[in-house]
Amino acid sequence: MTQMSRRLALLGPILLFRPAHADRPVPLFPAWVGRTARLRSTGGDARLLLQADGTGLLAVRALFRCRPLPVLSWRMAPDGRELTYRRQAAISASRIVEGTARIDADGTGLVWEEAREQRAEFDGFEAAAAAGTCL
Repeated sequence: MTQMSRRLALLGPILLFRPAHADRPVPLFPAWVGRTARLRSTGGDARLLLQADGTGLLAVRALFRCRPLPVLSWRMAPDGRELTYRRQAAISASRIVEGTARIDADGTGLVWEEAREQRAEFDGFEAAAAAGTCL
């Protein structure tokens, strides 16, 4: 076996590896109600619980601490692919953040817009009780 073949044999599986959730379809937002969604992004991971009463909880890491933040209100588009919400800010509890989340065109990712646009991957659901903890 040549040196190049040996390297490819060792590195091949690593180069082909993709996380299992990378192509996982994102369920429409009505399926999220009452369940905690795990979200992964370069800006940080989060857990999001949408409650049936139009409120919820978002857990994120801010300043090296896990911060469970109240979602004050949320509303879905009729097609279930877009969600608008208002939540408490992570740094200042008196500041309210308004945002929008959309399931992308191919249905495998999310686009979040608050102060700036971010992409996130849907990584499955957990029980509602997991909403107040960070990944």
